[in-house]
Amino acid sequence: MAGRPKIYDEEVALDKAIEVFWKKGYEVASAEDLLRAMGIGKGSFYLAYKNGKQELFEKSLQRFFYKYFSEFLNGLKKTDNPLPSIKAFYYQMSDEISMPRINGCYFSNAMVQVEKVEVKDQAAAVMIKIANIFAEVLIVAKQKGIIDFDIPNDILYLYLLNLWSGLNVVRQIEKDPAKVKRLIDEHFKMIR
Repeated sequence: MAGRPKIYDEEVALDKAIEVFWKKGYEVASAEDLLRAMGIGKGSFYLAYKNGKQELFEKSLQRFFYKYFSEFLNGLKKTDNPLPSIKAFYYQMSDEISMPRINGCYFSNAMVQVEKVEVKDQAAAVMIKIANIFAEVLIVAKQKGIIDFDIPNDILYLYLLNLWSGLNVVRQIEKDPAKVKRLIDEHFKMIR
């Protein structure tokens, strides 16, 4: 039994849902907001996302990771010195016109805004995955003698997570991107 064929592009629809969730937050985004943005009807929505908004959000987390991080992280694993790319990741958080600057980090927002523990856990798992990859490539670069740091290997990912989550608050308080970039530079004096 094949069922009805999809008459929409699922990736495009997910990207539109991400825009709504990113601007409004999970709890505030209504089904009507999502359906309108995605350009699909209720029938198609519940056929694709049987558990409704929560399932859509969980898939949006996966899509966001794939769209914005997958290629970047794979590239990090192939470079001898990943430090400049990792710094650039943090610098873009301070950029005045970047979406993370305007709307906050998609994953961090989920950690703060969403009440459902399983959704928070999924967002946390993605952030930890990214921080672990950052830590792994930095440790390899240290072993090759390309960079150095005194942070214990087993908590390096937490150091990077702390900077990431802290920047999500600081950039809402400090409006001068130059100061936020200086703060990032201070953190990276520990990794040289």
